[in-house]
Amino acid sequence: MATAATESSTGKFAITVEPYELRKLISLLNALPKDTQQIVRDRAQPMSARLKGQLMQFADASPTPQAKLVAESALTPRDRLIRVDLGGAKKVGRKYGGETRKNGSKVKQQAAPAGALLWGSEWGSHTGVDRAGRKYTNRFVAPYNNKGYWINKAIDWYVPKVADEYVVMIKEVIKEAGLD
Repeated sequence: MATAATESSTGKFAITVEPYELRKLISLLNALPKDTQQIVRDRAQPMSARLKGQLMQFADASPTPQAKLVAESALTPRDRLIRVDLGGAKKVGRKYGGETRKNGSKVKQQAAPAGALLWGSEWGSHTGVDRAGRKYTNRFVAPYNNKGYWINKAIDWYVPKVADEYVVMIKEVIKEAGLD
C-alpha cells in the first residue's frame, strides 16, 4: 500500500511506501531507546549516501541533460530510514530571463529550480503548449518514456541490494543493544 504522494509549491515530490512490514519496522524503530535510534541514523546515513551516488551515476547516463542538473540537488537527510531527497527550490543550470540595462547587460537573471526540471528529466518530453500558451517541442531532448530514464532505473537496480543490507544492520543494532 502506498500513501498519498505530495507535491509542494517548490516542485519537490515525496513518495512514501508503507506496506505492512514497513509499518512494523517503523513501530520497531519508534520503540527503540533514543541512543539506539541515533546509532541507526548513523549507520543508515552511509547507505543513503550510496543510493545518492547511484542516482547520480544513472543521471549521468540519462539521455535528458537536465537529469545531471537535478541530481545536483540530491540531499541525504539524517534519518533512521534510507532516504534521498531530489528536486526542491535549489537553483540549477544556466540563468535565464531578467532585465536588460541601458548598457546591454542582463540583471536579475535566475536559474530554474531543480523541482521544475525533476519530472521532465525523469520521463522525457512531448510536444504541447505550456501554461503561458507557448508551444514547445522536445524540451527535455529525450522522448517521453513511461518507465523513466534515471530515477526509476536507479531505484529498481540498487534498492534491493541496499534494503538487504539495511535489514542486516537493524538486526545487528538490536542485538548489540541487547534488545533481541
